[in-house]
Amino acid sequence: MKFVQLVLLTSVLVLAGGSIQTIDGQESSPGSTGFEPTFDPFFWLQIGGHADLGDVDSNSLMLPKARFGANGKVTEKLSYHFMLDGAVNGDEVKLLQTFMKYKFSNRTSMRLGQFKYPFGIGTYPSFTTWDFNHPAFIFGGVARDLVHRDEASGPGYFRDLGVEIASSIAYDSGYKIGYKFMLMNGNGILKNDDNTDKDFVGRVSLSSPKSQGSGTWTVGSSFFRGTLHIVDDIILAPEGEDHDEEAFGIDFRWDLHEDNLRVATVQAEVITAKTEAGDHDLLTEGEVSPGGFYVQGTYFTSPDFYWALRYDEFDHDSNTDGDDMRDRTTIGACYYLDGQKNRHRVNVNYEMHNDDDHGNQDHINVGVTLVF
Repeated sequence: MKFVQLVLLTSVLVLAGGSIQTIDGQESSPGSTGFEPTFDPFFWLQIGGHADLGDVDSNSLMLPKARFGANGKVTEKLSYHFMLDGAVNGDEVKLLQTFMKYKFSNRTSMRLGQFKYPFGIGTYPSFTTWDFNHPAFIFGGVARDLVHRDEASGPGYFRDLGVEIASSIAYDSGYKIGYKFMLMNGNGILKNDDNTDKDFVGRVSLSSPKSQGSGTWTVGSSFFRGTLHIVDDIILAPEGEDHDEEAFGIDFRWDLHEDNLRVATVQAEVITAKTEAGDHDLLTEGEVSPGGFYVQGTYFTSPDFYWALRYDEFDHDSNTDGDDMRDRTTIGACYYLDGQKNRHRVNVNYEMHNDDDHGNQDHINVGVTLVF
């Protein structure tokens, strides 16, 4: 584990330990405001089953996610979080997130550490809130790899080490503008930076007032600007080369609630990118411009059950006409085992693929998610 991440995790654990001691019975100091530190552990588990309905039938059971950690507060303004995953690579426990958060006010805060960067809406929330078992292609093909990936560390994890400022402005009319800006290394989790340039990512959104019966909507825009440092030949060119990268996205979401429970959702997102380094593992001549979109909707026929439909497309390089297009239609059904708010659920998805380069196999996958 890299030194910086180790220091951050140690700091967070020290804060957590102090919170536990106070919770266990230490008396408040004279003049205290009555605030008591908190320590809230959690455990998220997802078990999956997959069946390939192509020419060669295959099926498998998987453990996609086994995440555990804690949230807590040391003071009214200072909080902490850490999360590990024992199922990412299967043979090791990986530190996914560790950060400290300071609230300047009810609307403005700062985070320092390793966490998800604020790009897009499809994968930014926890996987325990996803409507489908698998994210849209554009997230695996663009958003996940805004940070460096390589054969040794595998794909990106939508996370990086950096500092984030988040704030919002609420108007008397009920409309709200929100924004999050993050300065990050750009090398992914558990890695130090290897160049002097920092990557910049952010999202700005506008939300409508909450209204009964007509739902609420949010429209947002995400952007990324960074530098990918690649050492192509460690002997002949150990200093490596820097390659500019950028990405841009527009998203929309509409939600209808009744009695604080979801009834229907419509969500769409478009993401385009440009990189001089191909797929991050292999330098290519000229620029590569991956991009795509998705449109999805969910409808609850009861408080604990919903149907879902999504169509998504992804193009590995919009500058070429090769066999690098992927598109997919997903039909889903989900049942909450103990109500929406507890998030224990069984999600069944039927995926109809039409990929020029990846075959045309249909897939059935089942995900069981437990949240403690």
